[in-house]
Amino acid sequence: MKGLSIFSWFSYPLPLQERLELIKNAGFDATALWWGDEFEDKNRQPEMTRRLGLEIDYVHAPADNPNALWLDNIDGDSYLNQLLSCIEDCRRHDIPTAVIHVTRLSSRPPVTQLGIDRIKRLVDLAEQKQVNLALENLDSISHLDYIYKELQSDRLGFCYDSGHENYNHPQADCLSRYGDKLFAVHLDDNWGDDDTHLLPYDGNIDWDTLKEKLKKCRDIPYLTLEVDFNRDHHKSLIYKDLSPAAFLSSAYQRLLQLQ
Repeated sequence: MKGLSIFSWFSYPLPLQERLELIKNAGFDATALWWGDEFEDKNRQPEMTRRLGLEIDYVHAPADNPNALWLDNIDGDSYLNQLLSCIEDCRRHDIPTAVIHVTRLSSRPPVTQLGIDRIKRLVDLAEQKQVNLALENLDSISHLDYIYKELQSDRLGFCYDSGHENYNHPQADCLSRYGDKLFAVHLDDNWGDDDTHLLPYDGNIDWDTLKEKLKKCRDIPYLTLEVDFNRDHHKSLIYKDLSPAAFLSSAYQRLLQLQ
């Protein structure tokens, strides 16, 4: 049976230590960490997490400008270096997987050989450091198809985002398409018209079907929720009266239904 996990940011603006304590107290086995410098020293996060008895499913690499990966400019080199550094940090902190974006959610450049060459550098380092590299489904399935065709590695895999699929490419059937490469999941719901990051069963995703598809995929240790919803969005107001602890309790119960 898979463990239950939730991303360390779950839409309530609290200090990381308090969020982690609430996650642990709600019964979760693990969390996932944002690997940026916006709020906390990122290198303190693994110790803070493990001190509470939580495991780390993966880190999510910064994703400010993933489209630049395919372009011949300084932004592409900068993003590549961010991702290379993230892989190095995963090795240093004994974190199994880094989740990365290779396009934006709303737009994408064409596939280029330069982009493939950059991703190959990431894969080569991931192999050397024994870190899994999980590419998330954003706007473009064709980019993922091309990458997996050109680059084969046991360390190159897939992060499935249920909300992105329902909103951007509902016919892609990502779990059937890439299920043998699955390293991680971002589970959240929406109504197909916006990436609202609702809890499972609060949108129109068919979770019973998704649950059966997950059973046929490569086995992963955790089911991880990514519910970073906009608290002011009208479709998120169903949570407006829930305390952080009550929200996490509800989140935990939803995941139990997906085990």
